[in-house]
Amino acid sequence: MTDETIKQMKLWKLESYSYVETVLKPLSKILDLPLEEIQELLTKNLDMFRIESSHSSAEQAKLFRTEKQVEIDLGLDYFQHLRLLHPDQIKSIREEVIEKLESSGKLDFDLDSDEYQRLIKYSKAKILDLLKGEE
Repeated sequence: MTDETIKQMKLWKLESYSYVETVLKPLSKILDLPLEEIQELLTKNLDMFRIESSHSSAEQAKLFRTEKQVEIDLGLDYFQHLRLLHPDQIKSIREEVIEKLESSGKLDFDLDSDEYQRLIKYSKAKILDLLKGEE
């Protein structure tokens, strides 16, 4: 196969709807570049195997990113480092928010949804109850 043929095969794969939604659009938003430039960067920097696995890798990254954002928005790092909450409690709170986001279909890069804000508010109240010893 020629380099041009391989490049065309990569582009064809990257143009599928699922790749556009889970890989290209998020990277486009992060890097503030058009989708076409992201496609070019990926075809240049990834071999076919990595392109094939990029969809599942992007899904894992999305979950990792959401978990980190939940930790930041709830200040779970403070509670962990100050040892105000047990690590199991922190894990439980984070997982509860993630599970509810997944079940509501809101688990994506847009964490400004009303559902997400409601879950954060609920979780903060739960943390306060734990700190007060009321739960």
